[in-house]
Amino acid sequence: MNPKQGGTVLITVVMMVAIAAIIVTDMTYRQKLDIKRTSALLSRDQAFQYLLGAEELANLSLVQDLKEDNDRNEPAFVDTLGEDWAKPPQPFPVAGGFIQGRIIDLQSRFNVNSIMASDPTIAKKQRERLRRLMDLAGLPKDTESNVTTQMLSERILDWMDQDQEPTGFDGQEDLDYLGLERPYRAANSIMWDISELMLIEGFTPNDIAALADRICFLPPDVALNVNTAEPTVLDAYDLGLPGAQIKEEREKDGPARHAKGFLDLQAFDDLIATAATVSVGNGQNNDDETKIVDPNDPEKKKQPNNKSIGNFSVNSEYYLLEAEAVINQKPVLMRSILYRPSLKDGAANGDVKIKTLSRKLEDPLKRV
Repeated sequence: MNPKQGGTVLITVVMMVAIAAIIVTDMTYRQKLDIKRTSALLSRDQAFQYLLGAEELANLSLVQDLKEDNDRNEPAFVDTLGEDWAKPPQPFPVAGGFIQGRIIDLQSRFNVNSIMASDPTIAKKQRERLRRLMDLAGLPKDTESNVTTQMLSERILDWMDQDQEPTGFDGQEDLDYLGLERPYRAANSIMWDISELMLIEGFTPNDIAALADRICFLPPDVALNVNTAEPTVLDAYDLGLPGAQIKEEREKDGPARHAKGFLDLQAFDDLIATAATVSVGNGQNNDDETKIVDPNDPEKKKQPNNKSIGNFSVNSEYYLLEAEAVINQKPVLMRSILYRPSLKDGAANGDVKIKTLSRKLEDPLKRV
């Protein structure tokens, strides 16, 4: 073999070794990716099973609360933020990580679908309150936006109503959405998820983020729980008292209170009526929607307070479970909407069935 042929063979051998090394390296890299991918899938599946367990624990907590209400032998079921279901639990260790969660009363938030309530009077008031809530939340968040909360509330109504007539001057129906680059139609039905707001012209991600913890999407006639509603939501109802003061009053001890809340709606109406009486006594204007009711007069006590017209309650049926499982340092978040019917007979017999209306999984690391 001459030197020239020897050099060619050497180069060939070196190239073959290099190619083999590249192939082996690629195989090793792909194998590691497969192992990591499989590990992530197994961890996610394991986390999901733990989250289902957390959902069962939430169900048990809500059922137990209903049974305790039944055992009190009081005239009404009451749900407040002072009860066990509302207390945030500590992280619970499990194999490979931990789980934690909290139960949120969805009826503590403004029900956007209530602007389509079956009672036209309530529906009209709720539309005003929705606009007021958006004002309180500081919408629009984009300082250069030319939309107003009045425009946004009209477009929400058009998104849900059955007709094709725009509301007011700035409402939008099918014709407006069909003219977009990616055309679509208005839903013409009530909303089921906050993501639908992104389809309504004028809403931005920042606007939706500002409303996220203040609104919900439940059947139109579902009541607001005055025992759990946050001050901003109560302020949107313009009840004659600041929301913070209502929260302070409901947490006081007294015969009309139960675990940091009103025992019944009469106690709530009495508080609003007293505030109306005081405001008139101080010379403040009292609109024609408000009737002055003396809370100490047993006859007048029965009269409804029209200032607080709307669908109110002191108990709830719809709840949101936010549960997170971190397994092998991989977090998974689950949001479940739970429905707990307020059936006294069912509570007495221990036959309360919690229904999971929806369940969504989310990777918290991908949240904006």
